[in-house]
Amino acid sequence: MRRIAAVLLVSLALAMSFQIGRAVPTDTAAGAGWDTIASLERPRAYARAVPLATGEILVVGGLDPEDPEVTTYVSELIEPSTGRVTPLPQPLLGRVNHTVTTGWGGRVVVIGGTEFRRGARDTTYWSPVDRVEVFIPDSRTWLVGAPLLDERSDHGATALPDGRILVTGGNQGTRLVRTTEIYDPSRDVWTPAAPMPRGRTQFSIATLPDGRVLVAGGFREDGRLTISTLLYDPARDAWSEGPQMLDARLNHSMVALPGGDVLFVGGESYGSGTAERYDFRKNKFTDAGRLASPRLVAQAALLGDGRVLLTGGLAFPARTGAFRPLVETEIWDPRTGAWNASGDAPSARAYGSLVRTDLGVFRVSGSGDEQEPVQTVERFRWE
Repeated sequence: MRRIAAVLLVSLALAMSFQIGRAVPTDTAAGAGWDTIASLERPRAYARAVPLATGEILVVGGLDPEDPEVTTYVSELIEPSTGRVTPLPQPLLGRVNHTVTTGWGGRVVVIGGTEFRRGARDTTYWSPVDRVEVFIPDSRTWLVGAPLLDERSDHGATALPDGRILVTGGNQGTRLVRTTEIYDPSRDVWTPAAPMPRGRTQFSIATLPDGRVLVAGGFREDGRLTISTLLYDPARDAWSEGPQMLDARLNHSMVALPGGDVLFVGGESYGSGTAERYDFRKNKFTDAGRLASPRLVAQAALLGDGRVLLTGGLAFPARTGAFRPLVETEIWDPRTGAWNASGDAPSARAYGSLVRTDLGVFRVSGSGDEQEPVQTVERFRWE
């Protein structure tokens, strides 16, 4: 198991029958804080989770090294009000390092990633894919979409104001990708767009209120962390240099804030204990406080009251040589710019996925101690 997980971590550094799952009883009258609300049908690490227009949460991809298939081909739906989990019967391509983005008509588009493959003489390897799958929430069905023009992993994807999805960058093994393409979910068509000036992978990406796209941080072509940002204008199909970040960031967290600003938190090296805010109107980065616990690959989400929740991840520098995720939770208050410790999460995990709903923020998937995939679903309520 450790060998398979180690291969996946290197990749990240570079860059069925219908059944009802288990619901874990929870006290719906409880106040603010954490509780465990559900259990997935199977444990999975490195999965992606997104909210649906139906109010459910969709979970896609990930891996379990103890599973014969290694990567998970089953998607699952979580009902936040009951904690009921429903595995969906249509098999998908098992993958990690993919993106999951909601576009036109509420359709959820799963794009690219890496697939675990077996070669001759029992050799195994990870390979980038061009696979695209589209989920239609109303009918709970999956469609196979038109493939990417360029296979890619650890790329960026974001929905444009018209419901199309922009995909850029990433890697093909050790080679970084510069190309950009735009998917139209209403027509199942990919269109090439202007490439980034330089290749980069494992960066953050966000659509701004004026329709432009911000790309920040990640790895650059010389293998170093980058402090640079880029801005893409769909109206002109052109990239331009953006303002420099205060700290170079990789394996950090990003949250889009009300009003168009974007918050960047933690990561590796000097950025592990800091946060910064991209000011959309001024087109500059400003300091957003220091973390109580420096960390990377944490999970962050906007709360319903405008504050930001940060939980889990790995301590930086590492506390021990073992893979020991954090349980510490912090909350950022935009009025003061300060991070304050909150109650610990029920479990320690890194590489998880946070999804905000009207009923709270749900934490799904992740890697626990010694990189064990996580099965439980946890909820944080802010009131």
